[in-house]
Amino acid sequence: MSAAVFTNGTIRLDAWSDPVEALAVEHGTVLKTGTVEEVEAAAGPAPRRINLDGATVIPGLIESHVHPVFFGLTRNWTDCRSPLNGSIADVQAALRGDLGTLADGKWLRGWGYDDTLLAEARHLRREDLDAVSRDVPIVVSHISGHFVAANSRALELAGIHEDRADPSDGRFVRDETGKLTGLMWEMGAVHAVLDAMPQASAADVREAALYSLEVAAERGMTSIHDLGVGIMAGDLEIETWRKLAAESRLPIRVTGYVRSDLALRYLEKSPDLFSQPAMGKYRVAGAKFWSDGSIQGLSGALKEPYSCLDTECGELLYSPEELAGLLRRIDDAGGQCAVHANGDLAISTVAQAFATLRGSSEQNDPRHRVEHLQMASAKDIASLVASGSVASIFANHVYYWGDRHRDRFIGATRAARIDPTRDAQDGGLHFGMHSDCPITPMDALATFRTSVTRLTSGGSVLGEAQRLDPRAALHALTADSAYLTHDEAHLGTLTAGMDADLTILDQDIVGLSIEQSQNVSAVATVVGGEFVFNRAGF
Repeated sequence: MSAAVFTNGTIRLDAWSDPVEALAVEHGTVLKTGTVEEVEAAAGPAPRRINLDGATVIPGLIESHVHPVFFGLTRNWTDCRSPLNGSIADVQAALRGDLGTLADGKWLRGWGYDDTLLAEARHLRREDLDAVSRDVPIVVSHISGHFVAANSRALELAGIHEDRADPSDGRFVRDETGKLTGLMWEMGAVHAVLDAMPQASAADVREAALYSLEVAAERGMTSIHDLGVGIMAGDLEIETWRKLAAESRLPIRVTGYVRSDLALRYLEKSPDLFSQPAMGKYRVAGAKFWSDGSIQGLSGALKEPYSCLDTECGELLYSPEELAGLLRRIDDAGGQCAVHANGDLAISTVAQAFATLRGSSEQNDPRHRVEHLQMASAKDIASLVASGSVASIFANHVYYWGDRHRDRFIGATRAARIDPTRDAQDGGLHFGMHSDCPITPMDALATFRTSVTRLTSGGSVLGEAQRLDPRAALHALTADSAYLTHDEAHLGTLTAGMDADLTILDQDIVGLSIEQSQNVSAVATVVGGEFVFNRAGF
């Protein structure tokens, strides 16, 4: 195959260097960069010439925390999100609208309700869903993913009754009389219901995975990190990724972190789970744990009470000793530990656990990850840097929940430092940024914009001191995100010898003003030298 030469545009090899005139790609890697004359000489006598016509090439964008199968499956569920649904009655109407389409024996699945945006300002209860149907099992997921509301029939089929003990990492919420409300609080309780549902079919999981990757490619992403392989379909999810990779069906790269309980079980039969070589564009890097809940769900573990509550600070899902013991099992097996931590207490607890792990793995550089890092202090960041740990920061939270963080959940002072990207940069922490899709839309360019503007959905600037320079934001979404998965030797920049993963934009996102950068979009995506999305028709 002849080389391809890209010219007549802005070509950025990384976030920091000045653009070059031309770039040549051959056999899936970057062959040469430099002047047009230098690159064409290296490309040989008959290269494919790609006229960028003023477009901009950047290293492929990397989404460092997403749930692709979850996202893809939501297309089959009732949309209970706000502002589409402004009240519980609206949610009930949406569910009733889909009730008649169910086949016999199926559960009705809804997703995305947000108690803080409903007129009643409360979570769904079993009686709300019983009013839709007492015969059909119904479950509705909260927009955070940390809670599920179930009707009486779903509770019955899941074996959740008044006398059942709470799981260690969650609880079955009860009212003041001890009666179950139908709300599953945090992951142990959530999966007690979800695991009782009929499993999604292999075809549905496969279609969901491919749909998500198609959306990612159309939005300029060349790699994603799947943080929680198996959270929707258990073992089937793991096998689906392997089959798609073996069939060369993956358009972009996927690095997986398996749901912790599944990972620990897999290690019993496959001790080499984390050391197996990549299968095409897919590999398993580690395991995903949850140390606390969500701030908007008032379940993130804080050091000081929530502003809207008198004394409550959320809760850790594991004691520090329990968490460290679980993480050590992954570390000893050579895997990366990726731990969800939103609140400052949770982050400090995880940072302390990571400090005990460094060096216990056969790897000299495990790069254990904190996921979200919303309320990290400067001390936490320094601790993570000292232990060689890294992070993926939920930058989108500023836009989607920033106003409510400030006005309701944690107050102005603490809210100004949520998702502390500038502090992380100044502290020397390697970090990516993410959408947590489907919690917020998967769009790395939108994540970029939020990180440089710190604009909320209400139009306020939240924590101007945490704004990133556009170059730093691009670095986080490319080279640093590659670093999170030990891929910096072949991904994240476009120097000669690197994998030819390119995002092509209609404008130079680094060279524009903050205001102008709001309208930049992806026009093509290249993975391993092949176009996987090409709206521009190059």
